[in-house]
Amino acid sequence: MAPSMQNGMALSRMGLRSKIVIIFLLLIAVPLAVLGTFAYIDFSHMVERKTVNYTEQIVSQINRSLDQTFREEMQKISLLPLYNREVLDILEKYSGPDKGNTLPTLAEKNIMFHDIAGSTYYRPEVRGIQIIANNGYIFTNMDPFLVKPFIEPQREPWYEQVVKADGSWVMVPQHKPDYLLKEAAPAKYISAARLIREPGSTQVVGMIKIDFKLDIFEQISAKFQYGEIGSLLVLNENNELFYEQNNETGGESVRQALLKAELPSGSGTLQLDLGGKPHLVIVDYSAYSGLKVISVIPQQSLHLETAGLRGFIVLIFIVCLAAAGGLAVFYSYRLSSPLMTLKDKMQLVEQGHFKQKVSVQSHDEIGQLGSGFNRMTDEIDRLVSQVYALSLKEKEAQLSALLTQMNPHFIYNTLESINMMAIDKQTYDISDMVSALGQLLRHSVGNYDRLVLLREELESIISYMKIQQLRYGERIHLVIEAEEPIQNWFVPKFVLQPLVENAIYHGIGDLQQGGTIWISAVSFGHDLLLTVRDDGKGLTEEEIARLQRHISSSAQDEGKMGFALRNMNERLMLMFGKSYGIDIDGSPGEGVSFTITMPVIERKESYVPGTAY
Repeated sequence: MAPSMQNGMALSRMGLRSKIVIIFLLLIAVPLAVLGTFAYIDFSHMVERKTVNYTEQIVSQINRSLDQTFREEMQKISLLPLYNREVLDILEKYSGPDKGNTLPTLAEKNIMFHDIAGSTYYRPEVRGIQIIANNGYIFTNMDPFLVKPFIEPQREPWYEQVVKADGSWVMVPQHKPDYLLKEAAPAKYISAARLIREPGSTQVVGMIKIDFKLDIFEQISAKFQYGEIGSLLVLNENNELFYEQNNETGGESVRQALLKAELPSGSGTLQLDLGGKPHLVIVDYSAYSGLKVISVIPQQSLHLETAGLRGFIVLIFIVCLAAAGGLAVFYSYRLSSPLMTLKDKMQLVEQGHFKQKVSVQSHDEIGQLGSGFNRMTDEIDRLVSQVYALSLKEKEAQLSALLTQMNPHFIYNTLESINMMAIDKQTYDISDMVSALGQLLRHSVGNYDRLVLLREELESIISYMKIQQLRYGERIHLVIEAEEPIQNWFVPKFVLQPLVENAIYHGIGDLQQGGTIWISAVSFGHDLLLTVRDDGKGLTEEEIARLQRHISSSAQDEGKMGFALRNMNERLMLMFGKSYGIDIDGSPGEGVSFTITMPVIERKESYVPGTAY
């Protein structure tokens, strides 16, 4: 089975409370996670952009500081020999090819020393200044015992660059000068060198070389922390090293790692993978010095400021999720408890316990559902009781009309035998009475059915009247007024017999002249009106009101008058609703009429027991 189908089945089996808790948590967790993620990413990018901009400004400031330092040092110091005639004369003297290894005089050395020493006063970053004559002799401000007197400049790696510059100064990367003795050169230096030309003839009379300590870079970068500039490198256009600090790329020097990458020839920013970790590389190029100040910052250090925010966002997420979980559990129980109670009550109703109620504590949909459930159980209980009572009333009507049902075939056979004997003896009155009684019994004890055709009910009344006419003679007459279509409508069984019986025994039976009973059936809209009227003694208004109250009462006192009428009235209301029943009208000396109001039932299938039409 597919995982999605399994998840769907598991979700469908999950309880309502669990679903509410999960929905609450998802509604809180998903927006918080999305919002927190986007907020963190946006803040990280903002911090990264600010860090990059700030680092670019720092690197640019470092490069401008180097430009200023080199401009002051190299420009002023390297041009000083051109303004001192004695220095130029001494250099010209020892620039000829015939001077070889000729040493200058002590006075000449002093003149050169004082000129050079005056240039380095208050410049601690300058390690030494060497003015080299064409014959290779070195005039310096350093201790003469630490400097070789002669060198061969053409053998130096930086010499070719100085000659090629043709009078412009040249920056020399880190190196150990060969003219310094080992005890004078424990560390590497960087230098600035240029040719010295005689202003008048522009003849090259020597060169000047200024050696700087690496302190010149450290003094400028010392005021910045590692987090601001990362690893700092100073390279020239040929990527030769001038300065390097904060080497933290995992065993491989930053410069070696950078040389493997393609650095921009000018200023720029790029991302490189150095030492297996992503780094941000910021390059600032100086057209004046030809140096590139490079800042290499690990990407991880850029996110140090956002680590606190990330932890804070995670903490807020956990707190909100815990609060949402608590609220979800609380409200799930609050929302589902009425539904759980309603479910338990419905299960009891399914088991047949209809008298169930739920407590309604709100007016929302759940409260409306509880109110609807209460109304439904009331209606179910009423309908069950109504149908049960209707069945009892019908049983009572059936039992009262079927007192001889114990052995109907025996009664039929006996009546038939009596009928045959009456015919043999030519007593036709008795034969007619027996035949009428047999038809009446067949209608009474036949297959029990709640509804019968009006035609069948009228035929039963005709048989009944034949029997009564044998008793009362011609004093009693029956008139039936019912159109043929109406006779094919359905009515409750035995609905007319109690009314006809009441008209005979209480209306016209005791009158000397007898009387007439009229039975009419008319339709009025969706209702059928069955009227049984006589022209007998009649009733006063007080007697009619008392009889109407009696048949409308639910008291089961059979000793009182009108029990059959009350039973019939209750039966009609149970079958069709309280708007239907028996109405009584009449006056003294003019008879009484009983009108039954019931719905028109053209098909037995359309009848629904207990339905109010």
